[in-house]
Amino acid sequence: MLIFLGLGCPESFSQQGSAQPINSNQAPALSPEQQAALEQLLIAWEARNAKVTTWSCSFYKWQYNAWSPADASGERLAFSESTGEIKYAAPDKGLFHVKSSKQWNPEKRIYDARPANSGEHWVCNGTSIYEFRHSERQLRETKLPPEMRGRAISEGPLPFVFGAKADTLKKRYSMRIITPAAVTDQIWLEASPKFQVDAANFSKVELILRAKDLMPFAIQIFKPGGQDRDVYQFDPRTSLIDRGLDLIRDFSRPLTPLGYTFIEEQASGN
Repeated sequence: MLIFLGLGCPESFSQQGSAQPINSNQAPALSPEQQAALEQLLIAWEARNAKVTTWSCSFYKWQYNAWSPADASGERLAFSESTGEIKYAAPDKGLFHVKSSKQWNPEKRIYDARPANSGEHWVCNGTSIYEFRHSERQLRETKLPPEMRGRAISEGPLPFVFGAKADTLKKRYSMRIITPAAVTDQIWLEASPKFQVDAANFSKVELILRAKDLMPFAIQIFKPGGQDRDVYQFDPRTSLIDRGLDLIRDFSRPLTPLGYTFIEEQASGN
C-alpha cells in the first residue's frame, strides 16, 4: 500500500472505514489554556485553507533511518536527499513529484545521484489517482468510488497539507502546539494518530506553519516505531497561491512512459 508518507499517494482512502482506535494513553494532557490555543489555531487554519483554491510549491526532502550516516561530529545525516514539486487545487486535485534525488554511498562516503524518473510521482484529478511505479515500470490508475470524489485529498491518510479541517484533525489525531519559546514567526504542531489505519503509516507528525499566513513550511513524519523519519521543507520562494496552475494540464491523465504498462483498477469504497 502506498501511503502519504512522502506526502505520497492517497491510495489508502478506501480503507479508512475499518479504522480501529488505538491505545491513546500516551497522548499528552493539555491545560485549558493549551486546549484553547489549539482550538483557536485549528479554526484559523481551516479558515485559511478554505480560501486557498490552488497552491504549488517546490520542496526538499530528507530521509533518515537507523543506518543513516553520521558526520565527523557524530550528527546524523540523511541517507537520501530529494527535491520535487507539490501542487493542489481545491477540493480534490493534487500532484506530488520527486524530480531528483541522491542516496548515500557508504563505500565512497558520498551521495550518488539516483536515476532520473525514479522518485515518487502521483497525480489525482478528483476521479482517479495515477501513480508511477518505476520499479515495476507501471503507470497505475485507481478509479475513486463516487463517495470519495470531492474529498479524497483532504480526507487522505495525512491531511496536513491539503485542505485540513479542524473537526477531522481532532477526531483522528491527538494534537498539541510545541512551538519553542524563542520562535515567533512559526507555529509548531505535533499530531499523533488515534486510529490504527493512521498508526500503520506513521507514529507522529510534526508540522511547522508560517505564522503570517498559516501555510506549511516544513513537516517531519516519524514512521511506525519512531526511528525512521522523513523531513520535508517547502520553499517559500516558489510558493504560488491561487495562481500559476494550469488545471487541465497539471492534473490530467499522464502519458504512459515508453516501456511502461498501463494498469487500471477500481478502489473499494468505505
